[in-house]
Amino acid sequence: MGPMVDRIFEGREKTTESIVSFLDKVCQVELEKYIESCYQELATYVNAYDQKMFMKRENIAERGIWTAKKRYILNVWDSEGVRYEEPKLKMMGIEAVKSSTPAPCRQMIKDGLKLMMRGTEDEVIDFIDQCRTKFKSLPPEEIAFPRTASDVRKYHSHADIYMKGTPIHIRGALLFNHYVKEKKLTNKYSLIGNGEKIKFLYLKKPNIIQENIISFIQDFPRELNLDKYIDYDLQFEKSFVEPLKSILDSIGWSVEKTVNLESFFF
Repeated sequence: MGPMVDRIFEGREKTTESIVSFLDKVCQVELEKYIESCYQELATYVNAYDQKMFMKRENIAERGIWTAKKRYILNVWDSEGVRYEEPKLKMMGIEAVKSSTPAPCRQMIKDGLKLMMRGTEDEVIDFIDQCRTKFKSLPPEEIAFPRTASDVRKYHSHADIYMKGTPIHIRGALLFNHYVKEKKLTNKYSLIGNGEKIKFLYLKKPNIIQENIISFIQDFPRELNLDKYIDYDLQFEKSFVEPLKSILDSIGWSVEKTVNLESFFF
């Protein structure tokens, strides 16, 4: 409908309200009536006892992003006749925010999607940089990935702490149990058992336990001296950047500013 709106409103004041009202009227007066006449023609053609096919306009949106068939985001101003003062995001088949996403990132992702639908690429890049700075100031407990620990006993190994092929969060749980017992911290921290709600963090290597993961139940075990090895960059990439990047890639936008040779001469 974009080209039609541009042509009709050429030289006239163009507001969101006037455009939405115009498109709503076009749908009612022209499109819905035409579709209805086609259904009636079809009913006559197949000798139906009655015309039972009806179709109404659903959303009027100013911007939309499709990542695949039936996977999209719309910036909706009117949904089935309900007009909004502020646009609402409608997402279909897009799982940007999951239960496994750290809580602070959930709101950041929602705000990022809103900005993506209303702003520019540079504004989105600046927003991602601001979120990265904020993310790195948060305590370990807030940036960790939530999971449920199942089959902890199944993957336990007396010789090597964990067996080959152990899921990453279970590996972190078994490492937690091992070092908590080794440091004699069982009075402060409960060991992780089957069905426990846990969190896990990626670690930078090399580190004192020579592993890239650690899990915990509620409080990060600072007595293990792993604080300085927490990989904030990887945590941010996986919990915030990756969900947005899959959508940004579909419209050719970047998650960070790119530098090329031309920038050195201007």
